[in-house]
Amino acid sequence: MTELSIIIVNYNGTGFIEDCLRSIRENIAVEDSNLSYEVIIVDNCSNDNSLEYIGRFCKKYADFRLIKNIRNMGFGTASNAGALEARGRFLLFLNPDCRFLEKKIYKIIKYYRKTKNIGALGVRMLDAEGNLQMSCRAFPGIAIQFYESYFLYRIFKKSRIFGSYFMTWWDHRTTGEVDWLSGSFILIKKQIFEGIGGFDSDYFMYSEDSDLCLRLHREGFKNHYYCEYSVEHSDGGIASRDMARREAEVWRSRRLYFKKNHSELSAIVFSFLYFLGLINRIIVFGAASIFSVEVRRQKRLQWHIRAIGSYFSGRYEGGQ
Repeated sequence: MTELSIIIVNYNGTGFIEDCLRSIRENIAVEDSNLSYEVIIVDNCSNDNSLEYIGRFCKKYADFRLIKNIRNMGFGTASNAGALEARGRFLLFLNPDCRFLEKKIYKIIKYYRKTKNIGALGVRMLDAEGNLQMSCRAFPGIAIQFYESYFLYRIFKKSRIFGSYFMTWWDHRTTGEVDWLSGSFILIKKQIFEGIGGFDSDYFMYSEDSDLCLRLHREGFKNHYYCEYSVEHSDGGIASRDMARREAEVWRSRRLYFKKNHSELSAIVFSFLYFLGLINRIIVFGAASIFSVEVRRQKRLQWHIRAIGSYFSGRYEGGQ
């Protein structure tokens, strides 16, 4: 049986998917020769050059397989489709804007095997400059959203209360149990993934990772962050091509998370707080734009305004 199935969901990933696939070949295929693995790329009906590139790559390397969707199914549904075809004991869900930096990925599997009651496992994520990304977090909550909307998580980063969501108070050079992990890199045993029902397909994009980890937690599994292995992640590298759309989709998906896992009332309260957070950012960046002509601030002001318009218009923005 194959040990590891790496599942990548691609949608218009040109400029990212190429480095992702090459890094797998350079860091896993060569070094971990005793590790049996496969790579399944699920394409969500891309309309750029990425599908053509993936097709050529898969023809060249037998361990790489391509699944073509006839429409954009969203991240969770496409990931589930990849998992269904996977032959590995372990599933690794990997974003196309990730790049392996290290060899010896087998040590992650070794840690997983020896850890009792483990559910999902994530690793240390770095940006292109080597800066740490907060890829392990606390479960979303009403209080946490309040801290985020009013910038308290930025002002009091070292506080276990205000800095709880991004765990800015915690030493991310530490391996240990956490609430949930970014879906950009999640390792999980296939048997457990199937037993929990996989990703919830009601989420088109965003929050399916926190939802999965919460369901694992409620079933008695423990999610772990493993700091001794690093992966480069261009956070939102593909999604950031339209930040307003990304903001609106995060808002929608997180409201759905509260509705599914808590109550309709909590979803309404969350949504109101998220709206206030965007209004606060519009005020801050609007005021800053009066005294500064910095393009970056003006762009952020515009995308926050557009995000509110997109959310309340009810337009469902497909894509990643």
